[in-house]
Amino acid sequence: MREALAAWLSAQRGDDASVVDLRRIATGHSRAMWRCEMSDASRYVVRIEQGGVFGTSGSDEFEMMRLAGALGSPVATVRWNEPTGGVIGQPFFVMDFVDSLAAAREDRTLPGPVGVDFIRRLDELHRLDWRAHSEDLSSRFLDSRMQNTSGATGPSATVAQIARWAGVYRSASDRVVPLLEEGEAWLRRHAPATERVAIVHGDPGPGNFLHDGSRVVALTDWEFAHLGDPMEDWVYVIAMRGARTMSIHEWRTLIRAEAGVEVTDADVRYWSAFNFFKGACANLTCLQAFAGPNPAPNMAIIGTALHQTFLRNLALLVANA
Repeated sequence: MREALAAWLSAQRGDDASVVDLRRIATGHSRAMWRCEMSDASRYVVRIEQGGVFGTSGSDEFEMMRLAGALGSPVATVRWNEPTGGVIGQPFFVMDFVDSLAAAREDRTLPGPVGVDFIRRLDELHRLDWRAHSEDLSSRFLDSRMQNTSGATGPSATVAQIARWAGVYRSASDRVVPLLEEGEAWLRRHAPATERVAIVHGDPGPGNFLHDGSRVVALTDWEFAHLGDPMEDWVYVIAMRGARTMSIHEWRTLIRAEAGVEVTDADVRYWSAFNFFKGACANLTCLQAFAGPNPAPNMAIIGTALHQTFLRNLALLVANA
C-alpha cells in the first residue's frame, strides 16, 4: 500500500517527494485513518474506505468537507480524492494533518472552554449560507445527500432523510426488520416542522472534533453530513455522542446559553428516535462488509450487537411516546 500510495501522491503533487512515514492513527469504523509524512515534511491523513459501511462514501465526505471549508467552518483542508479503488484496493481521499491535543484514540474529553467553542462552531455550521456555494458541489453529492431539499420547509427535509436511511437498510438486508418498518412509519407521521434547512453534521460531539485545549481546530467525521433540521445535531450531541461527557440538563443549558437554541423534551424524544433509527439502519451495512471486503470483528459486532441495541432503544422510544 505504501508504494502505491507514494506513487499516487507524487503524481497528484507533481513532484518526487517520497513517503517517509505511514502509520494507522485511529481504528475508524467507516474509514481507516492513516497518517502520512512526506520527505518535504508535509503531513497528510489518508482516509480509506472499508467496504462502504454505513451507506456512505468517501467521495461524498470529500465534497462536504470541501464545501464546509469554503464556507468557513473549521475543517481539515481536503486535497485529493481517489474514488475508484484502483490504487490501493479501496477508494480514499487525502486531507491535511491537523495538529491538536487529541490522543491517537477517540478523545471524548471536554475541557471547559472547548465545550463552549464546540457549541458555537456547530451553531455556526447550521447558520452557514450553503446556497451561495451549492454550485460547487458535484451533481452526485446533490443527488445522494441533499435529496431535493434545497427549498424544503415543513417536515419534508426530515422525511427525505427518513427515506434515505430506510433505503440503506433495505439495500443492506435480505429480510424485513419489522421494528425498523414501524419506526420509519412513526417517524414519518410525527416529523416536526423544519423552520430552516441547514447543513447538518450528522455525527457531532466529543470524539468527532479536534481541539487545542481552548478551541475547536477541526470538526471531523463528515460522512453523515446532509441538509436537514439542525435539531438532529443538537439531540445527537445531548443523547448520544455527548451523553458520557455531560448530562442532558448540562448540554441543554450550554446550548441555550451559547447558541440560543431551546431543546425541548419533545425534541429529545423525536430526534433520539430518529438517530437510533438512522444508526440501526446504517449498522446493518457492516454485515455486508464483514461478509465481503472487510471481515474485521468490529464489523460483525456493529452489524449485530450494536444494531440490536439501537433497534431496542428505537422501539422503547416509539412505544412510550
